[in-house]
Amino acid sequence: MKTPFDQFRELANELTKEISKEMKKFQDKEMPRSSGEAELNRHIRGAEKEAFSVERLVERQRTLLSELASKRDEAKKMADKRYEQTELAKQAGEEKLAERAALESKHYGEQYRYFEGLIDEGERELDDLERRALEMKLKLDEMQNKRYEFAMRENLDLLKGALDQIFGQNASQSHPFTDEEKKEEPASEKQADESDEDDFEAKLKELERRFKQD
Repeated sequence: MKTPFDQFRELANELTKEISKEMKKFQDKEMPRSSGEAELNRHIRGAEKEAFSVERLVERQRTLLSELASKRDEAKKMADKRYEQTELAKQAGEEKLAERAALESKHYGEQYRYFEGLIDEGERELDDLERRALEMKLKLDEMQNKRYEFAMRENLDLLKGALDQIFGQNASQSHPFTDEEKKEEPASEKQADESDEDDFEAKLKELERRFKQD
């Protein structure tokens, strides 16, 4: 017959296997980011439910251990009490009382050892449950942190799209304010400028010649 601890252990094993399976399915699956976030949220909701179930098992185990400890202490107290009463009955020559007290002392002693064994087993199981609960919590945290990755990547995609829309259409053209290439002046304007320069120089030379003659 299975003890309550066996039942708790089996249920805890099933729950931790389930959340580990869900986590592995998500990690192994390649999916677009748009659907990946929805899939992640679904896994997180399932993991939160499983983690809550394990936490309830842990609390139930602690409560049960506390109850067993009380039963153990009561059994020991009765075993010691009946043992003393057995000795007193023997001294008084009350054989029937002594026999009955001895029988009960043995019974409570066996109960004490039984509860003591259950408590030892239960404490080991509690340690295992607490470890599993911690593992589930850490896996859940890992899954929840993935939300930040999705949010960051989605924001980067939106930012990149906005920048591409602003600058991408003119990517092949030089910006008018950063264009280092200087436009060539039309040939006619260039020749007119050179003619004006020559005329200016000629007038200055003629002026210098006249003053020298004077």
